[in-house]
Amino acid sequence: MTNDKLNISKSLQEKGMDFSLIFFSGEGASNNKDKYKLLIESAKFADRNGLKAVWTPERHFQEIGGLYPNPSVLAAALATVTKNIELRAGSVVLPLHNPLRVAEEWSVVDNLSNGRVAISVATGWHPADFVLNPENYENRKEIMLNHLEQIRQLWRGNKVTYRDITGEAIDITMLPRPIQKELPIFLTASGNPATWEKAGEMGFNILCSLSNHPADGLKDRIKLYRRKREESGFNPVTGKVAVMLHTYVGKDDNKVKELVRKPLYNYLDTFLEQYDTLNPNRDEEIGGMLHSSREDIIKFAFEKYFQMSSLMGSKQKCAGMVERLHQFGVNEIACLLDYGLSNSEILEGLEGLKELNELFMPQKSTSEV
Repeated sequence: MTNDKLNISKSLQEKGMDFSLIFFSGEGASNNKDKYKLLIESAKFADRNGLKAVWTPERHFQEIGGLYPNPSVLAAALATVTKNIELRAGSVVLPLHNPLRVAEEWSVVDNLSNGRVAISVATGWHPADFVLNPENYENRKEIMLNHLEQIRQLWRGNKVTYRDITGEAIDITMLPRPIQKELPIFLTASGNPATWEKAGEMGFNILCSLSNHPADGLKDRIKLYRRKREESGFNPVTGKVAVMLHTYVGKDDNKVKELVRKPLYNYLDTFLEQYDTLNPNRDEEIGGMLHSSREDIIKFAFEKYFQMSSLMGSKQKCAGMVERLHQFGVNEIACLLDYGLSNSEILEGLEGLKELNELFMPQKSTSEV
């Protein structure tokens, strides 16, 4: 299938679209000895085939997602079996941790990977997570930004002042020294425009999910973000916006739809349980369904999600989503893999993603040739 048949715009052909892999829902309660096989094999595939990055999350004390309590440990493992891809945290919940430890751990991974790390940072929101640091829950946003600034200073080789057990002020310099002079930073954004503004003002990148941003809302947030970058003296174009999408690229829309139906139903059911809402203020159509049965709501959500908010289906359908996101100003699609398909199905689907990635590698304009 050629680019012409896919109706790829000239702008998208020239700029291209990056694709990365992201993990979020791994079954932590399983007794399977090969729990991390999918993560490792997917990372190897991405490394061989020109994908941009692999994201590992931080999730605690939940069966769904509990496979990923520490992204730095997992990234260190991936550093030993990859050579090219970036290794990213998606995300580090900074208020749960001492920033000195976060800086040290990621500096180790930066060295193991020869300078391929980046982190997205988040405030956290689930009260149960904060058993790790309960006193930080109320002021978690302020604490996240304070910790992040300490990490940046430590990464640059600057001293940060702490007090020892006697109360004496001592200057701390981080070891080991990292490979990269600057640690690439993303902010994990929900629908709150203030997060997008802060990312633009600070010159950070953005990691978000389309499920938290209806199409028009995402477009407006990206405009706001790039405007704030420019107002703050940063190049508005170079800021990266990575959007997470459930992904399966196959040969036929209907076959893919049936393949992903059951696991995505289960995923959406878990989503309902965890958040206890499909907020009508965020989505009037779903809000109007709240009088219906749970099964009807999930069915409706599945149909809408498959058609409008996923990278699922044939290459032609998926290419349409890539074009749409490009028009919004998105630079990268973070492809969520572990939402309930078997390992063999997921790895098979990576072949289609590989072809999609090849289609959207940037091409030089005729003036550059």
